Amino acid sequence: MRELNCNECEVRYLSDKDIEELNNVRIALEQALSVKLNNAGIYFHSMSRVKTEVSVCKKMNTGKYSSDAGGRKIQDLIGIRINLFYSEDISICENILEDTFMLDNWSKSENGENRFEAKKCNGVFKIPSKYLRNIPAMLWAHPFDQTFEVQLRTILFEGWHEIEHEMRYKYALGDHSEETDLWTGHEKLSRVMNSIIASLELCDWSIVQIFDSVYKVHLEEKNWENAIRSKYRLHITQDHLKPELREYFDNTPEVVKRFQNVTKRELVNILLNKKYHKELTPDRVVYLINKEIIHDDYISKLLDKEQFVRVSNKEIKQEVKPLVSDNVFSQTVYLPAAGYEKACAIIYDWAYQHIKTVFNQMPEKMTNVGYETLGYKLRINYDGRLFIMDMQQISNDEPGVIWHTTAELVHIDDKLLLSARNICETIYSRERRYSRPKFMKDIFYQVGYIDGDRYITDNTGMGSVNYRELSQLIRSEYRNMPIIVMVKPDRIPEWAIDCDGYIIRSDMLSKTLNSLSHVVACDDECKAVFQKEFGHDAVNGAVMYWGMNSNYPIIFSMEDINHSFFEEVSHSINESIEYEKSFRYSLREMVCDEYVK
Repeated sequence: MRELNCNECEVRYLSDKDIEELNNVRIALEQALSVKLNNAGIYFHSMSRVKTEVSVCKKMNTGKYSSDAGGRKIQDLIGIRINLFYSEDISICENILEDTFMLDNWSKSENGENRFEAKKCNGVFKIPSKYLRNIPAMLWAHPFDQTFEVQLRTILFEGWHEIEHEMRYKYALGDHSEETDLWTGHEKLSRVMNSIIASLELCDWSIVQIFDSVYKVHLEEKNWENAIRSKYRLHITQDHLKPELREYFDNTPEVVKRFQNVTKRELVNILLNKKYHKELTPDRVVYLINKEIIHDDYISKLLDKEQFVRVSNKEIKQEVKPLVSDNVFSQTVYLPAAGYEKACAIIYDWAYQHIKTVFNQMPEKMTNVGYETLGYKLRINYDGRLFIMDMQQISNDEPGVIWHTTAELVHIDDKLLLSARNICETIYSRERRYSRPKFMKDIFYQVGYIDGDRYITDNTGMGSVNYRELSQLIRSEYRNMPIIVMVKPDRIPEWAIDCDGYIIRSDMLSKTLNSLSHVVACDDECKAVFQKEFGHDAVNGAVMYWGMNSNYPIIFSMEDINHSFFEEVSHSINESIEYEKSFRYSLREMVCDEYVK
C-alpha cells in the first residue's frame, strides 16, 4: 500500500496556531510533573513533544479514528517521556502521576516467565481545563481526546526504544510494500532485537541489587550518610550528618533499626507532602523521617525547623530564548478619596522594598524618582492629585523572568480610581496565569475598595442582599468585580457537609475572594425570584456567578457542586470533602481569570 503524503490529506488537522498553543500546554504539563519529581528527589530526565501534522495525518489515514460519538480518538496529541535511573522508581512515578492528574488508562506489558519483550508503562491522563483555555474549540471537532500520554522507562531501556521506534516500529505499520519494508525477509533478525531486552532487564535489576548490597555494608560499618544515599537512591547531597546525630546512631541501634524499616516510597510521600523544598541533605532525610514516622525526642530537639526553609537554586541554567510578555494581573477599582495618601505610601513602599538593593539611592520617604539600569527600571510621579508608578525588575528566584508592574492612582469625582497591571516576561508564553502584586491586597486591607457603590473591607464578610440591591449591583456602571451569590438549600443533602446552612464554606469563600469579588447571600425574597426565573432545582442551594461584564449569571447547581473534582491535585487531598474544596478552588480560578483577560 502506498504511504500517503500529509499534503494529500483532505483535512488540515493542526494549524500553526494550534501547534503553538499545544506546545504551551506541553511545556506547562512537563514542568508541573518535573516539579513533583524534583521535589521527591527522584533521578530522571524528561522530554516531550506535540504530534506534527504529518504524524497526525498518518494516524488518521489508518481509518481507526473517528469524531463520531463513541469513536476512537487520538489520545497522545501531547506526549511526555520520563526516563528514570532506577527501575524501582517506575511504580513510584505511577503513583505520583495518579495523584497529580486524572487517570484515563494505563497500558502496561505483562512479564512472562519464558518471554522477553520491551516493558511498556504508558499512562493517559486528562489535561486539566486550566491548560486548555487558549486552545480553539474547533480543534476538538477532530478525533482528538483532551488527554496526554506519559511514558515511563528506565534510562537503559530508553536507548533501545529509540532505535526500535525509528528502525523497526515505523516499518511495521502495514503501510509499506515488501520492496520498501526494512524487515521483509529478516524476521529472525528482527526477533533477535528482543533478546537484547533480557540483558537490559538484568542490568536494571542488578543496579538496584548492587546498591542494596552497598547499603548493607555501609550500615554494618556505621557509615550513616552513605547508608542513607545507597538505600534511598534520591538526590541527596554529599554533606555529613551532624556529629551529635552520628554519635547518637552509633550508640542506639534500636533507633537505627526503626529508620531501616522506612521505605523509599514512604520517604518520597513525605517529600511530596511538604510545601517548601530545599536540598535534600542526610540531616534533612533523618529530620523528615523522624518528624513524620519515628518521633524520636532527641532527634527532634537536635534537628530544628530550619530544614524546611525555602532556598533559591542558583545553579539552574536556562537556554537563552526571546522573552514573551504575558499579562498576569490587571485590575481597576475605586477607593475612598480619603485613602489617597495611604494608598500612595503602600505602593511606594512596595517598590522601595523590591528595588532598594539595586537603586540604593532611592529615598525611603515618598518622592518622585526615576532610575534605570540593565534589567531594572523605576519611575514614580507623585503630585498630591496623581500617582504613577512604572517598575521593571529581574526575578530574584527564577532565571529568565522579568516582572513589569504599573500602578496609577487618580481622583475621579468623589472617589479614587486605582489601575494596576502586572506583566510577566519569560521564555515560555502562558507559563503563568495569575499573579497579583502584594500592594493591591495591602490597599484592600488598609484602605478598602469601592465597587458598584459598595464599600468593601477585610471585615465586610458575606452579607445578605435582596433582589433590588443585587440588581443594582449587577448593573452598576461602577462595577469592576465579579459577583458570587450563595443560595441556601431547602435542606442539606446527605452527600454534603453542613457549612452554616450552605453546602460549601461561605466563610472561606468570602475570606479568599472578598478583595477580588463580591461574595453575598441572597435573602428568601431574592431566592424566590430566581427560582421562578431559572427553576427551583437549578437555584436551590446553588452558587450564582456574574462576570465583570456580564448581566446574566452562570448557575452552579447543587448537582454541579457535588460533581466537582480536582483536575490537578496536590498529594494530600482529603477525599471526604473533595467536592467542597475543589469547587471553591475552581471558583477562585474563574475569578482570577477575570483579572488576566
